[in-house]
Amino acid sequence: MRYKVVIADDEKLILKNLTQIIDWHGLDCEIIGTAENGQEVMEIIENQQADLLLTDISMPEMSGIELIKTLKQMDHKPMVILISGYDDFEYAKEGIKNNAFDYILKPIDYDELEDCVKRALNKIREQKVSVYDHEKYTIYELITSGKVDAQIKNKQALYFSVIIKNYKEDIEFIFTKNADFLSKWNTNLFIYKLSDREMMVVVEMAKHFINQAADITDAFSQRILYAGSDQCIISVGKVVEQLFEIKHSVDAAKELLKYENYISGNVLTEERLKKEYKPSQSAADMMEEALDYIRNNFQTDLGVEQTAEQVGLSVSYFSLLFKQKTGLTFLDYVTNVRMEYACLFLQNTDLKTYEIAEKVGYTDQRYFSQVFKKKMKKTPSEYRKLVKNM
Repeated sequence: MRYKVVIADDEKLILKNLTQIIDWHGLDCEIIGTAENGQEVMEIIENQQADLLLTDISMPEMSGIELIKTLKQMDHKPMVILISGYDDFEYAKEGIKNNAFDYILKPIDYDELEDCVKRALNKIREQKVSVYDHEKYTIYELITSGKVDAQIKNKQALYFSVIIKNYKEDIEFIFTKNADFLSKWNTNLFIYKLSDREMMVVVEMAKHFINQAADITDAFSQRILYAGSDQCIISVGKVVEQLFEIKHSVDAAKELLKYENYISGNVLTEERLKKEYKPSQSAADMMEEALDYIRNNFQTDLGVEQTAEQVGLSVSYFSLLFKQKTGLTFLDYVTNVRMEYACLFLQNTDLKTYEIAEKVGYTDQRYFSQVFKKKMKKTPSEYRKLVKNM
């Protein structure tokens, strides 16, 4: 595990010594940036996720204490070791109150500092393991049930999934060998065994890589393919921008595997599917089939995944074609159909509201009434009274 370190001091000689005297490489650390003021520190940390920050307390533009208080607002804040002159000792104590790990007094005893760094790295390691295990379980819950504990926070980051079939190597060893290749994107890898023949990797990256996401997914899959066998099949799910959407990426990757015999090469992506797969049915025919299916099944718990599967398309491609055909999202179209039939029931029957709700696919009468009012600008009872008096 490589730790990312930022060092800040407005005295250039001390800054140079801090980068060179301590054996950072031997501590499995990489210095990702140096700074001479607090503002420069923030610019580095906003662009790269740092694990440890060594900073002088007294710096221009933003003091070390102000810097710590600003960092407290961030989701991914580094652990902080303060470097303090004797005259700034009271500030150092204030830093500890604001969650700095420790402080070192000038003139710096570099053996003491290295010992402090080692203790900080041990604590970071413990925290990373705890956070990693917790997030891995959360992802598993999202993938399998689509639900998580209400207390779990929806993390904002980039995620994509990769399903690998017929993999002959130790996949964790492959990623260990490629640690440097992966570290430049601040990746976290969550590996799950789906069966004896299938592994799934969920990749988490910093959100500022969004414009490079397509290149990263391609490079990632090619690196796996290079290390694997000729029989290896890699299915790449779409990139999503928050933790709670990871199931969409996994479902897309699973869907692509259905077309492995129709697409050339060993890497399956939605782009390649669109280019190479030519279904026997035309897109227009499939959309007509989908509309018929909705009309015949709107009264059930109908979802886009179920309808897309019915016509033999991936969810994302189906959603694209459906929007082109109807001008509406799948949910909006189904809602319109349900409201259309609800109006017919209100006009032509004496069924109670909860009975009509059930007949058009709603198990919750209150929710049905809310949707009806939003669409029709009247409650079901108001609508019935209006049409009866016409």
